[in-house]
Formats: sequence, structure tokens, C-alpha cells
Amino acid sequence: MKAQPRKFPPAKFSHSGYHWNCGSGRFFEGWYYRLTLPEQSFAFMFAIDDPQGGTKYSGGSVQVLGVDDQHIWRTLPRVQNFQASRGRPELSHWNSNKEGYAASDRHNQGRINQSKISCTWDYQIQPISQSRSATMGWLSYLPVFAPGWQVLMLHGLGSGCVTWGERSYEFQNAPVYIEKNWGGAFPQQWFWLQCNAFDSMPDLSLVSAGGKRKTLGISSDVAMVSLYFKGELYRFMPDNSEIYCEVKPWGSWEIRAYNDRSQSIEIRGETDQIGSWVMVPTSEGLKFKCRDTAIGRIKISLNVKGKTIYAHSSQAALEVGGAIWTKTWKFKSARI
Repeated sequence: MKAQPRKFPPAKFSHSGYHWNCGSGRFFEGWYYRLTLPEQSFAFMFAIDDPQGGTKYSGGSVQVLGVDDQHIWRTLPRVQNFQASRGRPELSHWNSNKEGYAASDRHNQGRINQSKISCTWDYQIQPISQSRSATMGWLSYLPVFAPGWQVLMLHGLGSGCVTWGERSYEFQNAPVYIEKNWGGAFPQQWFWLQCNAFDSMPDLSLVSAGGKRKTLGISSDVAMVSLYFKGELYRFMPDNSEIYCEVKPWGSWEIRAYNDRSQSIEIRGETDQIGSWVMVPTSEGLKFKCRDTAIGRIKISLNVKGKTIYAHSSQAALEVGGAIWTKTWKFKSARI
């Protein structure tokens, strides 16, 4: 069944709203919410594929990476049940059996069951640092940089409850992170890491990512780092920084970046966990082509005006995805 086009108000800030233009071509959009508790981490992943309906890839999904990196998921096949706003981060998708989700930048709730594990969640969100500019620069405003990617909330605080199986986790002011991606093209290869639960530094949040992206049909390796600390945002982007990356197929992530404001950062992520494979949109629908852990180790050093800030955590989210590679991926980010 084809979804019916609807009119929406313009977005309040860059890329925050739903991007589908009611076309008939291949399209996906995905949202990622991470909640970090002292004892566990939960990642909630929502996606819609070919929302026009009528293709073999049409449908939605909800995934949760939960306790000890356990992964559960459900498909939500009825695209007509999917709703999203073009004006802000606000979306929902429910099955007739009441499995599904409703999420925004102020609230996240949902419920899924798989085999012997069920998960329900309901928590309010207080934004601390929201992105009001395009994460990957001015080119992302044009249909030449694919796929699109946007950090919606680098740092926020969540209060509510998550129930995993028979255990409930109640929390107040737990770190929250939100991002999204979209488009009709799919990355060939990428890495990603994120953390906003650093030891003794509750006001520090970090995300870094790199991938093989296409701009005007030309593939290049690009990377970025964004860090929020005590009200300040430090950006290391392809248009203002020299960024060097060395990422193993699994287990080690190393990034060094130097921006045009004489700021620098060094990041090292590592894990001896096996991680879990999660589904990501591909040209052939959702596939298990992404390996994740939410209990990785990370160390960072940020240098600003001669002062160095050190931080570490054992609750980092670490990821590799796309094509399976067997050699260390070492590159300098292309300038965009």
C-alpha cells in the first residue's frame, strides 16, 4: 500500500525533520538514540525503507542493543503506520500488536518482544547540546553528499525507565545522544564511536565518524570529530581540520585531528568484546552489516590554547560497518 504524501512545516534547524520527498525511488531514513546508565547502556535504532510502499524493501524496523551487547529487533512492515514530522525530530511506527515506538527530541518510548527477551522503554529527554548546523558542512544542504548524516543531540539528559526482560532500570538525568542518517545512496564502509559517560566528567560528550562517502559521484574518505565540554563545542570537520584515522577491522580506533583554531584532539577506542551485528539500510534492504559494542574503552586528550584535557570511559559505543575489510584502514580525511 502506498503512503499518502502530506504537507509539513519547514524544519526548525538543519536536517532535524523527515527528509523523504514523496518520490518513488530508493530511500531510507534512520534514527539512533543512545541512553547510558551507570550499569548498562541501551541503543534504540529506528528506520524506514521505501516509505512510498509497494517495493520489496518497503517497511520499517526497530532494534535495541541492550544488556551486555545483546541485540533484539522487529520489523514494522506497514509503511502507512509510519509518521514523521518535517519540522522537528518526531516520529512513530506501531504494529497492530502495539509493538513499535514513538520518539522525539523530548521523549522516547516503545516496546518490542523477541524470543525470550522483551524490552519496553519510556523516558523524557532534556536537551543540553543540540546541533543547529549541518554536521558535515554546507554540502549536506545540497543533494550531492550522500548519504546524509546529522547529529541531533550531542548531549542530553534522560529520566524514566527501561525494562529488559524481567529487570527494570529506573534513572534520572542519564546521558542521552541522538543522531540520524538518510538518503538513496549507501556508504561503502565506515567507522563510528561515541561516548558521553566519561569518568568524573558529566559535561563531556564526544562523537567521531569516518567513511567512504560520495560527493558529486566521486568517492572519498572523510572523517569528523565533535566534542561538547562545559558549554563549549569543539568541531573538527572536513572543511576546517586535518584529520588522521587508523581503524582496525575490529578492536582499535585511533583518530587525531587539528583544526584551524589551533585546537587538537587525540582519541583512542578499543575493545576485547566480540560485539553484536546490527542491521543497517543497504541498497538491498536491511542487512547485518554493522558490528557494535556499547561497552568499549576510550581515552581522549583535547588541547585548547596550551591546556590539555584528559578523559576516559569504559562505556564507549564503538562501531565498524559496511564492506567487511581485513586490513587496517588508514587515511587522512579529504578536504570538503
